[in-house]
Amino acid sequence: MDKSFEDQYKKIEEILDEIENNKDNLDEAIKLYDKAKNMYKDLEEKLEDFRAKVEVIGNDE
Repeated sequence: MDKSFEDQYKKIEEILDEIENNKDNLDEAIKLYDKAKNMYKDLEEKLEDFRAKVEVIGNDE
């Protein structure tokens, strides 16, 4: 199921908090970082889609 933009953003924030709290476990921090990075890329794509839709709507007026 595709999560909403807001849900994904909150999850990234949670992952970043986990990284902050688990500074001693480098392997886990790297895994969490990779997960957050991939989620961030997905959010960038969604945001770009939103921008394109807004631009189309703006051009229709």
